[in-house]
Amino acid sequence: MPVARSHLGSTAPISDVCLVPEDLERSLDFYQNTLGFVLQHRMPGFADFEAPGAVPGVRLALWEREHLAATTGASPAPRGAGHAVIVAVNLERPEQIDELHADLVAAGVEFIKPPADYPWNARCVYFTGPDNELWELYAWLDGIEPGKV
Repeated sequence: MPVARSHLGSTAPISDVCLVPEDLERSLDFYQNTLGFVLQHRMPGFADFEAPGAVPGVRLALWEREHLAATTGASPAPRGAGHAVIVAVNLERPEQIDELHADLVAAGVEFIKPPADYPWNARCVYFTGPDNELWELYAWLDGIEPGKV
């Protein structure tokens, strides 16, 4: 017997990537002053940003963990000690990875390791945000995206 499937993925575009920080002020400082995102909305326990050059209509949002729990009933406890989310940024050219890496290092961002070419045909570099959210900056080598179906 086939399992019913929602059409959400084919009918409703993703509008926000929402991170759930412990300390909203610390995250606001990091995303505005270190990474350069432009604040669009600020309310108690919540903020969102415009990312110049991002996919039109998609925002990066922050919803403070305790505020989220108090207003929605969601558990305030994060699961596990690993990364719960990866925010990936696709750049047009591999050289941009090294340029942006240098720019972010100068702004005080600490990277897991230097930029490198990976077996999935991409040049990548990784850093973490204030609440252990993992950021991946990547560009396809030779413009070839592997595994496309």
